[in-house]
Amino acid sequence: MTALSAPVTGKARIQSIDTLRGVALLGILLMNIIAFANPFAAYLIPTVDGADSGINLATFMTMDIFVEGAMRAIFSMLFGAGMLIFLNKPNSDAERTKGLYYRRTLLLVAFGLFNAYVLLWLGDILYAYGMTGLILYFFRDVPAKKLVMISAGIFLLLSIVHTSGYYQASTLGAAVDQIEALPAGTALNEQQHQTLDDWDAFLDQQFVSPDLVAQQLEVMQSGYFSAFVNLAPINLVLQTLGFVGNSFWDALAMMLLGMAFMKWGLLDASRSLRTYGLMAFIGLGIGFPLNTWESVVFVSSGFDLEWTAFNRPTYDLGRLSLAVGYIGVVMLICKLGILSWARFILARVGQMALTNYLSHSLICSFIFMGWGLGLAGQLERLEIYYVVIGIWVFQLITSPLWLHYFRFGPAEWLWRSLTYKQSQPLRIQST
Repeated sequence: MTALSAPVTGKARIQSIDTLRGVALLGILLMNIIAFANPFAAYLIPTVDGADSGINLATFMTMDIFVEGAMRAIFSMLFGAGMLIFLNKPNSDAERTKGLYYRRTLLLVAFGLFNAYVLLWLGDILYAYGMTGLILYFFRDVPAKKLVMISAGIFLLLSIVHTSGYYQASTLGAAVDQIEALPAGTALNEQQHQTLDDWDAFLDQQFVSPDLVAQQLEVMQSGYFSAFVNLAPINLVLQTLGFVGNSFWDALAMMLLGMAFMKWGLLDASRSLRTYGLMAFIGLGIGFPLNTWESVVFVSSGFDLEWTAFNRPTYDLGRLSLAVGYIGVVMLICKLGILSWARFILARVGQMALTNYLSHSLICSFIFMGWGLGLAGQLERLEIYYVVIGIWVFQLITSPLWLHYFRFGPAEWLWRSLTYKQSQPLRIQST
C-alpha cells in the first residue's frame, strides 16, 4: 500500500484525539441507554419510566446536567477533525483522496442504515454523520475563523428553532390547560377541538403520547421481525424529516467547529496549558450553572413538555459549553502526561469507535428487546446504569486486547477495506 491509498495507523495516529473519542464514545451511552431500555419518550421526559422521584430523579438530573448533548457534540466535532486528517495525509493525491473520502462517507451512511434498521437503534447518528459529511468536504479549505462564524450562524438558527418550539409548545399547552379546566360536559367549539387535535399531534411528534409509548414498549418486547417491521417507519421519519429539520444542522455546526479546533491545534494537545485551562474553566463555568438551571426549571415545572431538552432556548449554549470544557480537561490531562494507563485504554476504545458504537446497539438490543432478554421497561433509571458500567468494563478490556493483536477493530477493518477496495492487513505481525 502506498501513501496514496493507505489508511492512518499506528504511530501516525494522534493519541489525544483517540483518547477524546474514547471518552465521548463511552459518554454517549450514558444518554443512549435511556432509549435503549425504554420507549424513546423516556429520553425526553422521566415520567415515562417513573424516574420522577427519589434516586431515579437524581439520576435523571445528573445526566441532564453533566452529559445531555455534550458527548454527542464532541463526537461530532471529532468527525470534522477526522475529515481533515483523512484529506491531509502527506504525499497524497488530492483527486484520489477526494474519491476515497466520498466512498468512505457513503459507506458510513450504509453503516448508519444497518445500525438503525437491522440493529433496531432509533437514535443512530452514523446516517446523519455520513449524509452531512458529503457536504462537509466543501469546507475543507475554509479558514478556522470563518468556520467558527458559519458554525455560530447555524447555532443561532438552532437556538431560534428551539425558542420557537418552546413558545409554540408553551402557548399550545396553556390553551389545552384552559380547555381541561372547563366544567365537565361543556360543549367545545371548533377552535377548541382544533387546539386539542394540535396538542395530540405535538405529543406524537415528541413521541410522548400515551398510545405511542405503549405501542413502542409492546414492539420492543416483541420478537425481532415484529420490531423490525414496526420500527422501520419511525426510522424513516427520523432519517428524512428529522434529519432535514434538525440532525443535519446540529451535526454540521459541530463538525465545522471541530474542523476549526483542528486547524487551531486545539485537539492534538499542542497548545499551551493556559489555553486548555481557559477552555475548561470557561466551558464548565458556563455549562454547569446553565444546565443546572435548565434541569431545575424542568423538574419544578412538573416536567412540562415545552421544557424538554430539545425545546429549551439555551440548550445548544449549555451543551456546547460543556463540550468545550470537557475537551479542555482531556487535553490538559494529555498535555500534562498524567494518567497514562487511562489515556492508553481510552485511546484504544476511541480507535475502535465504530465497532464499539455498533456494539452498543447489538448488546443493548439483546438485553432489552424481546428477541433477547426482553428487559425493556423493566429496569428503573438507576438500574440501567448498571448495564452501562458492564458495557464500559467490557469495552475497556476488549479494545486494548483486540488492538494488541489486530491493526483495526472489526468494523473499522471492513470500512477501510471497502473504502480502498482492497482487503487491509488485519493481524499485527510479530517481530
